[in-house]
Amino acid sequence: MCVNMRHSTALLGVLLLGACVSAPTTIVATPSATAAARPTTVAAATPSPSPTPSPYPPHVVAAPVAPTAAPIALPSCGALPAAADPVVRLCPDGVELHIDATIPRADMAVIVAQIADDIAAVQREFAWTLRSRAVIHVLADRDRYVAGLRGLFGYGQVTAELVADNSVAFFEPAVRIIAVNWGAVRERRPVAAIRHELTHVVALEACAPRCDLVPAWLNEGQARLAETQIPGADWRLMRVRYEAASMVATDTLLPLGALVTQLQWSSLTDWTGYYKYQQAARVVELLREDIGGGAIARLYARIRVGETVSRAYASLAGRAFDTFQAELPRRILAAVPSGPGIATVVPGADGTGASYLLYGFPAEAKVMLRVRSRHVDETQEISISPQGAHFDSIDASYPPGSYTISATAGAVAIATSVEKRDGRVRRAPGP
Repeated sequence: MCVNMRHSTALLGVLLLGACVSAPTTIVATPSATAAARPTTVAAATPSPSPTPSPYPPHVVAAPVAPTAAPIALPSCGALPAAADPVVRLCPDGVELHIDATIPRADMAVIVAQIADDIAAVQREFAWTLRSRAVIHVLADRDRYVAGLRGLFGYGQVTAELVADNSVAFFEPAVRIIAVNWGAVRERRPVAAIRHELTHVVALEACAPRCDLVPAWLNEGQARLAETQIPGADWRLMRVRYEAASMVATDTLLPLGALVTQLQWSSLTDWTGYYKYQQAARVVELLREDIGGGAIARLYARIRVGETVSRAYASLAGRAFDTFQAELPRRILAAVPSGPGIATVVPGADGTGASYLLYGFPAEAKVMLRVRSRHVDETQEISISPQGAHFDSIDASYPPGSYTISATAGAVAIATSVEKRDGRVRRAPGP
């Protein structure tokens, strides 16, 4: 599931663990004191749900879904029974979709199109076709999301409120249903939360009957990496690679042996609760690179017959998993320019504009950040994360043009430029 990294708590981890102990969902393993080089051969409890920190900064406002004048054809489900609540039931291939009727029809079309792409991409990744339709409930806003968590999953009010405060989407393996807070994700571009949760749905079938052999870092890392593979999600992939490198630079990379069980994973909260996803995604990306084509499908085929990840990796990649783990810091760091630095990407997190990431700074450093162009000149002091990074965007509210982004922290002063191609035009200040 997708959550806000700043508000997740240890209580949430316990609640989520209690909710599902035998199925993969959007959660990550919590680090323990295990040494970094320790092979991840310990059998993990079948992945279960826990909040997935959102990589989308709260203050970034994306362009709303554009309404369309033409009639929109939606794939109806035909003879499904009528719902007690005002819900539209749709059935794109492989999915039974329940959407609140208050959600605009243009948004419904966006949801259907994204889910069609998502289910096809995830099944292709695992070389696995779901035996039954994935069930997804898209709720209009937080109140409806809370009601869905209670009605669909049987959560009590306190638990539902806590999950809603820390997530934008959630997969409950016990009932095999995904719930989505559309009000929280509709402005993100591209919408990635549903692909994350569908990855857990497919993985739960693909790992059976040996889902106990799937470590949390693999379960959650693959789901987070899937978010980066949606067209237009380059900013997400940039964050995964550069934020993982920043973890190495600040010596905050977590030992894989501490990210094996769901209990370990769910115990990590706050900043670490967010960065564990970035690290896990980068680790899975490197693992896929070593195994080669069809990596996830081939890996899960071996897990199904009882091979641990370390044994399967050794067979498929032709090298020891211990070696893979030992080389992770070097490989993660070598893939990006040495920091401190500023990375940029266009389009940005709002689907327009540009986004940028400060990385490789000292942990929790105070930095003077300046963003300027012909019509803009803004300076503010920011606090770098404990992992040495800071992400932000030049969104649709800024005018188009060339922007210079500079960061100063003590004796360190760096700058870069990025071209923003669209946005609100501002008049130059008068005399």
